Formats: sequence, C-alpha cells, structure tokens
Amino acid sequence: MKNVFPRIFVLFGIWTLGTFRVSGQDNVESKIVASIDLTMMANDKVPVTIDPDTLDNDLIVYRLPKVIQGTYAIGDYGRFIEQFKAFDYEGNELLVLQKDVNSWEIQNAHNLDKIQYWVNDTFDIERSGAPNIPLSPSGTNIEPDNYILNLHGFVGYFDSLKNSPYELDITTPVDFKNTSALQYVTKELSADGKKTTLKYIASRYFDLTDNPMMFGDLEIEKFKVGHIDFELGVYSPHKIYSANKIKKSLLQMLKAQVTYLRNFKGAKNYSIIVYLSDGKDESPKGFGGLEHNTSTVVIMPEYWEETKLYTIMFDMMAHEFFHIVTPMTVHSEDIHYFDYNNPTFSKHLWLYEGVTEYFSKLFKVDQNLISKEDFYDEMAYKIKDSKKFNDALSFTTMSENILTEKFKVNYPNVYRKGALIAMCLDILMREESHGKRSLLSLIKELSEKYGKNDPFMDDELITDITQMTYLSIGSFMEKHVVGSQPINYQDYLDKVGLIIQDGAIKPIDNPEPSKLQLRNIWLNKNTVKTTLIENVNVIPMNEEVVLEHQDVLIKNGKIMDIHPTDTMASKVPIDLRIDGTDKYLIPGLSEMHYHWRNNDRNIATDFKLLLANGITTARNMGEYEGQDHIAIRDKVKMGQILGPNYYTTGPYLQADKLQTVEDAIKVVQQQKDRGYDFIKIGDGRDIAKEVYLKLLEEAQRLKIPVIGHAQHNLPLEYSLRMKSIEHVEEFIYIFNTSEDFKYLNHDLDFLNAIAKQIKDSGIYVAPTLVIFEMITQYLDAEKFTELKANGLAKYLPKEDAAYWLSDENHYRANFVTGADKIDLGMEPLDFFKSYFKWMKTFTKILSDHEVPMLSGSDTFGMVVPGFSLHKEFEFLQEVGWTPYQILRSSTIVPARYLDVLASEGTISEGKNANLVLLNKNPLEDIGNTKSIEGVMLKGTWFSRDKLDTMLLEVEMSND
Repeated sequence: MKNVFPRIFVLFGIWTLGTFRVSGQDNVESKIVASIDLTMMANDKVPVTIDPDTLDNDLIVYRLPKVIQGTYAIGDYGRFIEQFKAFDYEGNELLVLQKDVNSWEIQNAHNLDKIQYWVNDTFDIERSGAPNIPLSPSGTNIEPDNYILNLHGFVGYFDSLKNSPYELDITTPVDFKNTSALQYVTKELSADGKKTTLKYIASRYFDLTDNPMMFGDLEIEKFKVGHIDFELGVYSPHKIYSANKIKKSLLQMLKAQVTYLRNFKGAKNYSIIVYLSDGKDESPKGFGGLEHNTSTVVIMPEYWEETKLYTIMFDMMAHEFFHIVTPMTVHSEDIHYFDYNNPTFSKHLWLYEGVTEYFSKLFKVDQNLISKEDFYDEMAYKIKDSKKFNDALSFTTMSENILTEKFKVNYPNVYRKGALIAMCLDILMREESHGKRSLLSLIKELSEKYGKNDPFMDDELITDITQMTYLSIGSFMEKHVVGSQPINYQDYLDKVGLIIQDGAIKPIDNPEPSKLQLRNIWLNKNTVKTTLIENVNVIPMNEEVVLEHQDVLIKNGKIMDIHPTDTMASKVPIDLRIDGTDKYLIPGLSEMHYHWRNNDRNIATDFKLLLANGITTARNMGEYEGQDHIAIRDKVKMGQILGPNYYTTGPYLQADKLQTVEDAIKVVQQQKDRGYDFIKIGDGRDIAKEVYLKLLEEAQRLKIPVIGHAQHNLPLEYSLRMKSIEHVEEFIYIFNTSEDFKYLNHDLDFLNAIAKQIKDSGIYVAPTLVIFEMITQYLDAEKFTELKANGLAKYLPKEDAAYWLSDENHYRANFVTGADKIDLGMEPLDFFKSYFKWMKTFTKILSDHEVPMLSGSDTFGMVVPGFSLHKEFEFLQEVGWTPYQILRSSTIVPARYLDVLASEGTISEGKNANLVLLNKNPLEDIGNTKSIEGVMLKGTWFSRDKLDTMLLEVEMSND
C-alpha cells in the first residue's frame, strides 16, 4: 500500500494478464453466465446467479478470491457471500460443503444447473474492526443510487474452468448510468420499461475481474487523449463535484503523460471510476485508488475542498495511469498466471511500482508541469523517507515474500527506494549511451521483447536487462536490487552535476559541461539550437510550387539551408529532428485583425489560441481602456510572453477626440510618442474633412501609417489615402447613403472600375468576412442552435460565451427578440444576408484586380481567436479565391505590408523560422490549413501534443 496522504492509499495492481495455467487443466471453452440483479437489492445485498455449461465433473470447487492482484493483503471475498446454494436441472438443491471462507465444494456437479447466492458489500463494514476488510478501491458498494462492482467481490471461478469465457448480465433500473472499460454488447429493456439488462462478454475470469464497473446516479465524460479513448464516471452524492470539472483537473496531466510516453501503444481505452464519499459512518474511509489493465477505481472524500481533492487525485492518477506500461506490457509469470487462492509474488516490485512511481514524478518536469527544483525536492524527500525502512534489504527478496510480516512492513519503501532505484538506472542509462537511451527507452524495449501476452521468467530478467544494456546496469542491480548494499545516491547525482546538501538536492556551481548537458537531457531541458525538418514538402510562397522531399535546417531561429533530402550531410550537430514525410511546410499565418476583447483574461491565453492555429503574426486593431499593447509587444519581443510577432494600433480614433485640426495634430503626436505601429480611425461618419486631412498629413510627417474604417461621407479617393481599409463592408457605406442603407450597387461595370481605382491607389484591404457572417448566425434560429453546439465556446471566457449565446446578445435583442427592434425595412436576416452576399462578390472582384488583400477575422463575439482565421479562409475559397491566393493574403502580403518581407512571409534561406507543418496539402483545399502537425515560432518547435496542451490550458482557464 502506498501512503499518499493520511489514510489515503494506492493499491498496487499486479495484474493477471494472460491465460491461466492450472496443472492438468485442458483448454476448456465452456461458457459461464453470471447474472447480477441490482433491482433486487435488499438490506445492502444483491442476488447473483452463476450458470455454467454442462460439467463432466462429479465434484467441483467454486471460489471467490482470497487475494486479489495489487492489494498485498488477504481479502477473503467469500466472507461477503450469504445463502450459497447449488441447484440441479430439476430445481433440487445439490449438496454443498464450504471448505473454507472462500471455497464451496459441490457434489454431483455433472447435474449442476446453477448457483445462487447473495452478496453483501464491503463499504458498510470497512471500519467495523473486523480483520482484513478490503480497502475501498478494492471493495464493493451496494446502495440504492450507487453500486461499485469490483467483480472479484461478486463473481467467482471454478478451479478447472479458469480459462472459460464469461457472459455477465447486469440488470439495473432503467434510469441508471454505467461506466466501465468493458463495453456491453447488448442492452435489453424489460417489458414494463422499468429495467435494463446489459450483457458483457469476457474471454476469461481475469478479463471479468480486471474491469470494475460503477452503476447508478452518475455523471459520465468521454474524451480522447492522443490515441487513447477515456471514460470518466463520477458519483458525487451531493453533486459537489461534476465529471466535467474532474476531467478538466486531470486532462492536462493525461495529455502530458501520453506525450511523455511518445506514442507508446499500451492501451487503446481507459476508464476512470471516481466515487466521492459523503463522510457518513457507513461511507468508505479507505481513500485511494486501485489500478487495473485499462482502468482505475478512485475513492475520495466529497467534503474536501477543490484544491486538496484535485492535488491528491492528480498525484494518484499520475501514478496509476503509468501502469499501462508496466506491469501491463512487462511482467513475470507470477503475474501472468496469478493464483487468487494461493498466490506467489514476483521479485520485481522495483519494476512494477518503483519505475512507475519514478515516471510519475519525472514526466512532470519533462513536460514542464513542475520546475526542476520541485523535482529535486520530490527525490530528496524520497531519499530521506526511504531511510525509515530497512535500507540493507534485498529488494527482490522483499518482493517475493511481501505477504510475510518480516517484509510487509517495508512495502511502502517500494514507492521511495523503488523510485530511487529507477532514478539511478535512468541516469546510468543516459550516461552510458551519451544521452541516446534512457530508462523509458529500456522499458519500451522490454515491452517489445515480451509484451502483454509473453511473461518473462522472474530469475532471468536482470540477466536479460544486462544483455540489452550495459555491464554497469547489471552491476548496479546485482548490488542494490538483488543484493542488500545500500545506494550512495550522491554517486549518481554527481553524474548530472547535483549535490545532496542539508537534505536537499541542489545544482553544483559551475558543473562540468558534460554533466550539465546530461542533466538537461535527463530533465528534457536541453536548449534546442539546431533543428532539421526532414523529407518535407515545402510550399515556399514566393511562387505557387511544392518543393518535394526537402530538408530544412533551422539554427538560432533562422532558416539556414534548404536542400533535397539525402543530398547533403549536415555540417552542424542537430539537436532536434522532425519527420516531415508526407507533410507540407508553409510560412506562419497572419491574423491581421485581432482584438483582445476581455481584460479579465490574460492575453497570453489568447496567444495560445493563435499559436495552436498556426498564427505567428498578429496585428492588434485597438487598445481598450486598461490595456497596454506597447508593453505586450515589448514583452513578446523579449520572450517574457509567448506570443506571435505582434504589431498594434493605439486606441480607436473617434470624432469626439478629433473635433479640431489642433486635436488631429495632438493625437498623432501622442500616438507617435507612445510608439504605436499604426493609427486607427474607427469613425467613418462624423470626422470633419479638414480634421481628417490634417490627421493624414501629420501622420505622414511623423511616419506613422493611418489605417481603419473608410470615410463614408467623402468620395472614395479620400479613404484610399490610408495604408489599409479594414472590412470590405466599408465600401457599402461609401456607395450608399444613411437614408437608404438597403441600397447595394450591383453594377459590375461600376464595381470593376472602383476595384481598378483601389488597385491603382496601392492601398491594402482586409475583407474580414467571418465577423459579418457571424451576424447571420446570431439571427438565423437554426444556425444559432448549431453555434451553441459547435464546441468553440469553451475557448472563450464563460461570461462572454454566455452573453453571445443568449438572447441578450445585442444582435438578437435589436433584431429578433427585443421590444425595441430596429426597423430595417425588411427582415433582418434577409438584410444581413444581402450585405454578406455583396461583400463576397466585391471581395472576389478586388482579388481579380490584384488588390493586395490581408487575412483577418476581427476576433469579436463568437469569432474565436485562431479558429476564426481558418473560417475566413473557407469563406475566401467560397468566394472563388484559389488556395494559393488565400495563403498569400496570410503570408507574403502581410510581410510586405508590415515591411518585414526581408525576414518573413516566405520559406527561404535567411528568413525567420516561423513555420507551420501540415498533414495535408493546403494548395488542394484551404481547409487543410487546419491539419496542423506542429508550429515553429522563432525557431522553437511546438508539437501537436504541445499545441493540444495549450488548447486545454485555455479551456481550463475559463472555469
């Protein structure tokens, strides 16, 4: 048992993973049907029926487990069986002799039709004082609204039929929910509609007991992390904790674990069963967890406050989940052929529990969940705590005899010294291989050699490991694992430039470079200076072409070389290699109309959304009260905030700030002095002509570009004096009047002439179609319903999403549901659709005339940053732009606009390494820009797993 917190235990699951080996047993395939009827619960007991196929034996023994895997304690689950009876095919009782607390001998077994008995639960008597009561995670619960079915407490086995397949039928009230890693194959409703019977199939007894179940008034959350499908079931009697909240508390950790394992394929699905105790006298008190092959049962107190509960559960699940590596895929014969009645135990608890515990600590620092100092503290604590136990004790001897009193008291040291053994082995592996191998890579090799269905011989494992690795590994294990020699941990920490000082682990001042390098490799803190993206298809964007099978060399944030794969050996050491096979490399994308709308949310959170969507350049289009985008821009440049190349305007300039010519002179000087990249005009109607012209004149003199909304009351030519016009919608307002806002000019000759004038002026245009189309989604009842369900609201602050997805949304209030509807002279939805149709038409005309266009989405309302740019791309493709034209609007054109084409916008030697790696060719379909495998920002690589972690962090920040 593992002490995690006072009275909190993790029960180690040494699992039975293969076919049971029973002396003299044939490979029998007789089916056994087990039925549990939860609707018949009485006095905290439920009836169980066992119906085997016809038996040839005159005498047969039926057992419930004496010991189950992982508890290292006698459970005697037969104690909880009452009224055990066996019946023949005529309904007559057969003679039954109870041999011991767990075993029943049945006479005339060839006539056996079925066995019936009642099962009492363990939760109610957990603290009764009776000996050997199973702790909660390995126990059973029978309550009107909750059933914990650790099936070893309900269903037994026949000695001679352990290999037989099982059918399990569970009857429940129709409103019950259920969770288990074992999926039911059929679901039948009773004739009266009040009951449901679920049928499960297990290939053998182990598969049945390896899949705990929970039924009742539950909440279920299903989600995917990497290649693993997770199901989380939560019972919280007072509804204090929801499955969704617990999922979010665990998701970041699970993603980090899957990433750390680096495509280890140990499990395809995983179930987490969480029971929260209300603290009553009859409620469970043995808090902790018990892991199985592909599931974990967690029992915790509901009355703990969130931080405490989530912290303990985080650490517990960090350990439990890593058991998908060992013993699931690396285990001995003692585990593979586990005997529930008379078990023997493997010598290698250091592997099953020590290595697992070590990984549960190392992955946190590897994946940046904790600091190096936090990791050092964890290991220093284990060194100190391990001294409370017998340090001169053979670990293999202890493991093999763990049930005896002499050795059982040292079991907690499995999680202290066992993890330290793993740490020393890891450091040795890295030292011997010059950083190319590790303990994790060794465990993966062992998994390949043995695997789930091929156990190793207990006495041969250390010899096998030595042959697979180095003599130093074998020597260490003979001395400190098989032998009883205590470990001098300083000898191993010295190899990575660390020292034990006053009970703490600290870095040595000025360590040897080789030791510092080994430490950085060990903790995954190596600074990547040189990256090679190999065998990738490059879309350089200086022309419409795909350069197939290229190697792209990046050093210190710059593209140093591009050449065909296998034509040139690298002349510099490569820190990171990225496989680009069958993938496409494009320049980083540009969001040229970004807004930070909510000061309550850190802008770094928004930046994660941008980066996760391949955006490496952003132009902020307004500074609201309480914001300081100059400071943000500077912090991004200095690396204090992780964010895209950042440019910003100042506050919107409205007519109230521009009443006179003097105002214009003053405002331009102020914004120039502040250091904004642009001046933005946000008022298209009420600025006087002379003030507007003075603003342009002063801005030109001070060399700060003016951008923004068009001047609706002036001829087009006046607006074309700016550097860019934001929103193609603005041209509507120039061509119509405030008295006739329904008017839309569809004269193609006129529109083409206007487009030529715009082209000749040299101005840039940002269409921002997605923000206007969003209005139609607010107004269209069907689309509004779809908008609520599209899954992107989780990336917005809760209060923002709640407003925009309600009838309080001012578009719905003004045009759909409000008492003071604005009269547009036609149906509001038709009005906005007509505008949007015209905007798409004119956007295509502008493109046909080669007006330089900028990609931007105007991140406002339900236009979610990052994701919205890809939606803008889709609209531009609908308009008739080619994928190449769309990509130009987000790469080379913004680079030219921002005067950084010398270093940005294309993939070429000497350019900054702001890149997006795609799984599909975006020149075939612009939607393929969403198939992001990774993003490089200023030479730093963010893998798909890292990007997913960023998205999760954004989602969690909104709670």
